[in-house]
Amino acid sequence: MATAHAFFSAKTLSKLAYVLSLSAVLSFSFNAQAQENFAGHDAAVAQCEAGNIESCNFLAQNFLNVHQYTEASKYLTTICYSDTPDALRSCAALTSILTEPVFGINNYQQGLKIADYLCSKNGSYGCLLLSDAYFLGTNVSQDLVKASQYAQKACDLKDPLGCRQLAIITFSEAYVLKDPKIAQLSFKYHQDACNLGNKDSCADFAQHNEKLEQFQRFVQSETPKQ
Repeated sequence: MATAHAFFSAKTLSKLAYVLSLSAVLSFSFNAQAQENFAGHDAAVAQCEAGNIESCNFLAQNFLNVHQYTEASKYLTTICYSDTPDALRSCAALTSILTEPVFGINNYQQGLKIADYLCSKNGSYGCLLLSDAYFLGTNVSQDLVKASQYAQKACDLKDPLGCRQLAIITFSEAYVLKDPKIAQLSFKYHQDACNLGNKDSCADFAQHNEKLEQFQRFVQSETPKQ
């Protein structure tokens, strides 16, 4: 697996997931209407419990601002499972808070559950997190098939990072199977990612002839001599 990574210029997928997670949390914000309607913490809690998502939104952001992530996660969960415009964004922030060590909760199984729900709702960030987890074997059994399936869905959702992740996983599978056709397929996914705006995949695709030659030399070196 590490050998395959050496042929790509991008950082490891785990670093990628961490950057994505911070983006998900930092991008979350309550709307102006929620702030205008806010009448104090206790009132907001009562309103949230009564089903007022704007109040839940305000409370979540309020706790995020003071780094009380456990409290924030309670309200993000409510928003995540609601039928509101902020739902998927809240799910993405919640998966980050539950799974990234920097937030101090480390409830990875619950984070994966939320990620699976997010992915099922066509939230590509959830698909990416699950793909990354199964590819690296982070708190789950490593499974390249599942990693590839989740990356494929993210790619199908036109997420450039999903296509790039699919390319990297596919290239890793090619190393495991020593299959040039699979290696070639990985660069098709790099081209897809490039077309969607991922510059790292553009750079990798531009060097595909050189990298395929390196792959062929690897296969030859692993083939028993007659």
